Amino acid sequence: MNILVAVFVNAIFGGYYLTGSLGWSVVLVTLVIRLLLLPLVLPGIKAGNKMRELQPRLKKLGEKYTGDKEGLAKAQMELYRQEGINPLSGCLPNILQIAVLLMFFSAFNMVTMFSQGKGEMEEINRHLVSSFRINDGFRFEANFLGSNLALTPAKVFGEGLGTGMILPLVLLVGSGLMQYLSAKQMMPTVKTDEKVVELTKDKEDDMMAAMRTQSLYMMPIMTVVLGWNFSLGILLYWFVNSAVMLGQQVISGRMNS
Repeated sequence: MNILVAVFVNAIFGGYYLTGSLGWSVVLVTLVIRLLLLPLVLPGIKAGNKMRELQPRLKKLGEKYTGDKEGLAKAQMELYRQEGINPLSGCLPNILQIAVLLMFFSAFNMVTMFSQGKGEMEEINRHLVSSFRINDGFRFEANFLGSNLALTPAKVFGEGLGTGMILPLVLLVGSGLMQYLSAKQMMPTVKTDEKVVELTKDKEDDMMAAMRTQSLYMMPIMTVVLGWNFSLGILLYWFVNSAVMLGQQVISGRMNS
């Protein structure tokens, strides 16, 4: 097992021993992850907020340097330098999110496989710290708020109507909504954007508008579609992670305004 995945397995076990619930363990681990990543993510969020505020000025530069791509690039970089912005830093939060999600995905799958009797105790113990190691009688309680976190929404909904459908529905719709609000938070204000686009309307504006629309609607849709076949534990992680990230964006935006 990758050493980083082993760290996540230990974190899930530690959270379970502390809370007595696999669901609350996932919530706790997610919050700790967001806290630890905050020093790395916050600069990217701040850069994203500044980029949002700079859109009108960037549009005006596009109008001024029409047909001069080299001059436009230099003017944009100078503007970024004056404002103390690294345009690439906004990519860091997304890269970190994907990397951590993949590691958590592997760790949680190993834990849930064991909870279903499909994993080997020796395999898990080999990667647990001594105080977390388990014995033959140990079993995870995978139920959380009326649903089994090892199941996927597709599996839960396939079993028919019942209270077990509530959590999958909340996590699916909620995760998609968080993605939408997060993308909306980083978009230029509608009034300002419309005024500048009207002054500098060209094919580039159409392309940027299309990219913003994709970011605003396609990511939430993909979250729901892909989440349909993810275990509820992974969706719970994604829901809490998205909610915290949205909160960080809102707070950062208000502090900078």
